[in-house]
Amino acid sequence: MTRKTYLLAALALGAGLVVVTACASTPPAAGTQASADQAKATPKCLDGRNIGRKHVVDPHTLLVYDTWGNPYKMDIGGPCQSMTDFSQIGFEFAGGSQICQAHDAKILRSENGERPVTCLINSVEPITREAAKLLDKDN
Repeated sequence: MTRKTYLLAALALGAGLVVVTACASTPPAAGTQASADQAKATPKCLDGRNIGRKHVVDPHTLLVYDTWGNPYKMDIGGPCQSMTDFSQIGFEFAGGSQICQAHDAKILRSENGERPVTCLINSVEPITREAAKLLDKDN
């Protein structure tokens, strides 16, 4: 292969990659139901590196938002059932930072700077923003 042929092949390959990338990232047509659903869909897993606001719904339900406002409903157990919105809440991860299932992380809860207690997460579920509004109605 001559140098000129090699250069043309590289340019063609580069152009092909640009076209593939452009096609792959093209969103559905505006106004379609698919684009509305895609924009509102909460990812399956909560990324522990991007945790935003938390809200205690009731003694066994914690609503956690990621930094993009995607809501996750967690069923919690143990000493965390007495926490409030004023409790300091964090997570202890069992491996990576993704919380997809109950045992991917534990909740760390502290009151007034005391030593944190560890609580189990019984379940974690991505929910719609509309469902979160109903649970988060007092905020």
